[in-house]
Amino acid sequence: MYIAVTAILLGWALSFALTALYVYAVIVALAFHLRVVLVEEPWLAITHGAAWDEYANRVPRWLLR
Repeated sequence: MYIAVTAILLGWALSFALTALYVYAVIVALAFHLRVVLVEEPWLAITHGAAWDEYANRVPRWLLR
């Protein structure tokens, strides 16, 4: 969902040629990334313990490693 929303925003920015939409898309993507890293990943680590650690080592993050 995060990638889809970012792609839609970037598509709109490209379609309408609006710099403000590009900036907004980047801000939204950064906010999504911070939410994943600072909220979702720690919650998954607490909830699933060692299984999460194994999974996180095998699978890359959604945006940046």
